[in-house]
Amino acid sequence: MGIFMFHRPEMPKFNYIPRYYDPEKEELEKRKAALGLDSKLSDSEKLRVQMRQRWGRDINDGKKVTYTYSFKWLRIAIIVGISAFLISVIFFTPFLENFVTMFLKMGGK
Repeated sequence: MGIFMFHRPEMPKFNYIPRYYDPEKEELEKRKAALGLDSKLSDSEKLRVQMRQRWGRDINDGKKVTYTYSFKWLRIAIIVGISAFLISVIFFTPFLENFVTMFLKMGGK
């Protein structure tokens, strides 16, 4: 009989396997999977890569829509122009006065 009356389980062993991550190799495997070639990726990862490639290509027939610097400024200029026109019509013409008197006349009936 031992000193202890109860069974003491052994400590579990920790098997650590260090892994090396190579981003270039990972990218190569993804390109292989996208082309349908033999790669080390699992079936679900292959499918995911192929779906990303197909969906990205189908949007706008493969053309990326990018707004250039000039289009952004053109849009801003149009918005500022329309805003300035509306402000000038509302505040510097009798439009606002006519609008208010029209509603006052309608309410007086």
